[in-house]
Amino acid sequence: MAKFTGNEGRLISALAAKALMEPHQAKEKAIHARGENYIKAEFFGINTFNKLIEPLGDNCVGFRVYYGAQNEDHEGDEPVFGKGKPTSRLVIVPVDANGRDITKGMGHKDMPADDDAMAGGPTCPSHC
Repeated sequence: MAKFTGNEGRLISALAAKALMEPHQAKEKAIHARGENYIKAEFFGINTFNKLIEPLGDNCVGFRVYYGAQNEDHEGDEPVFGKGKPTSRLVIVPVDANGRDITKGMGHKDMPADDDAMAGGPTCPSHC
């Protein structure tokens, strides 16, 4: 397997980004019809990214973004986690040069909880 260098991915124009996002955004009504919350986007702050990667030093060469889901109630100003409708969410995990997720306790129920990943950013709609 090739090593990751930190240069993976590519920069694209705003027009190309819009073309990638439009098919998902066109599914908004269908997602609501399934009884799920529609999430157009999720925001993650630079300070949270810095807290995630600072303890990793040069070991972190990038991030893997997982798709996840949990129940959330979006009726109020802030979502309530653990109840409500199924809601798609992103989970961001640091990755090393060998392509391995840099996590200490992920997947081990008896391990202490560490700040190994990032999730739960404010969503759009609501916070666009």
